[in-house]
Amino acid sequence: MKLDRLISNLSEKQVIGNYNPDIKGVVYDPLRVEKDYLYVAINIYTQLDKIELPDGHPFISDAIMAGASAVLVQKDIDVPEGVVKIIVPDTRLALALVAGEFYRHPSRSFKLIGITGTNGKTTTAHIVDSILAQKYRTGLIGTLYYKINGKIYQSKDTTPEPPDLQEIFTNMKDQSVEYCVMEVSSHGVDFHRVSGVEYEVGVWTNFTQDHLDWHRTMDAYRASKLRWFGSIAPDKTVTVNVDDLSVNHFIEASKAKKVTFGIENPADVTAKNIDMGGNRTRFKLVTPNGEIDIHAKLRGMFNLYNMLAAVSSILYQDISLEDIKTGLEKEIIVAGRFQSIDSGQDFTVIVDYAHTPDGLVKVLNAAKSMNPNRIITVFGCGGDRDNSKRPKMAVIVEELSDVAVITDDNPRTEDPDVIAEQIVKGIQNTDSYDYTVIHDRHEAIQHAIDIAEAQDLVLIAGKGHETTQTLKDRTIHFNDVEIAEEILQTKIKAARLDK
Repeated sequence: MKLDRLISNLSEKQVIGNYNPDIKGVVYDPLRVEKDYLYVAINIYTQLDKIELPDGHPFISDAIMAGASAVLVQKDIDVPEGVVKIIVPDTRLALALVAGEFYRHPSRSFKLIGITGTNGKTTTAHIVDSILAQKYRTGLIGTLYYKINGKIYQSKDTTPEPPDLQEIFTNMKDQSVEYCVMEVSSHGVDFHRVSGVEYEVGVWTNFTQDHLDWHRTMDAYRASKLRWFGSIAPDKTVTVNVDDLSVNHFIEASKAKKVTFGIENPADVTAKNIDMGGNRTRFKLVTPNGEIDIHAKLRGMFNLYNMLAAVSSILYQDISLEDIKTGLEKEIIVAGRFQSIDSGQDFTVIVDYAHTPDGLVKVLNAAKSMNPNRIITVFGCGGDRDNSKRPKMAVIVEELSDVAVITDDNPRTEDPDVIAEQIVKGIQNTDSYDYTVIHDRHEAIQHAIDIAEAQDLVLIAGKGHETTQTLKDRTIHFNDVEIAEEILQTKIKAARLDK
């Protein structure tokens, strides 16, 4: 595509160069540059191996040496003669607009459903996919991976950078996808990863504390989500959680048609006759299109809200109540989301990604609804992230579980002792409450499983699906599910040998 066409939708730009090269690719990573590519120098730049660098501009010379025939910058940096330089106010916004143009807006060939919110995005996306897959060819983009017509591909960001996102959309178009559901993170919004992308439906699940290391304040965090939510076109649809305290902010932000969901307050999509007993969630789904009994395998009140959010998102799409029922009742396994680890032990082990105060409350309440003898919670808090939530997490664990094992999450560059001390400050009854600090996460999980007795429940919270642990000087392979399975199998095997 000719450069002048590629940058035609950039409203404010200065072009320095006398020729119009044919651009063969658009990249933000110099490691990806090939001959006749456009290199876009972005800030808060993420390399292929997830090493975060403060600025992409110092790598312009590397990109040019690799063959870039044009560079898009927001700093007036010298480039060799023969290389076209485009200066814009915001290269991240420009990257999104240019990437959409280069790939010729493939997502316009199918209907796109975006999901934002502090918690529940991943599970809600999988539920939507499960329902729509009863009738349509579907795609999914999210934290765990992206998926096209049931086939899973590895991804590196919840909301991919624009060229990566547009390439995924192109693959979906080529495979005749009719609906795609994707997670929209607040970072994705702030970094303009979804700017210029058109949505059929925007879904908002909830709003609670998270990412304050980046957003600094709850108002700024909410404003990020509201910017995306308010961008949904007036002739499209948004769904809102009427039981969330921020509901009025999201209603006022959008001019689109609104569908409400909730349980405590009147809503378009709701549930009644709710039964959380056993390993099922039974309820009557109530919608403007009718009512139907659901026996879902997903457990917990938080997952009931996720199901209602999912149904709200497709309420005005061409899909029947029977298809909705089938989609909700399928075995929807989402890695690290209230994932049960069963090796034949006489107690329950659950791994969950809950890493926010609200997420931990919801997961622990779901655990309590299973009526265990005791709840043993393994948890920690990540380093170089919002430290105000650390004592809050301890308050929640002390209130809702019987035993706490405080351990390292991803300490990054912070001192693990300092993180643990800040967590422990939240424990009100340090003399009587049963808690311990074990920094080594493997040992912490081992301890929790070793002390578990029949009918207890061990909750391993915080990392969920993650397969690595980031320490001060290195990143190691670490997966809570794998570790729990390994420990349980060893325990079961040892018990058999003792008999």
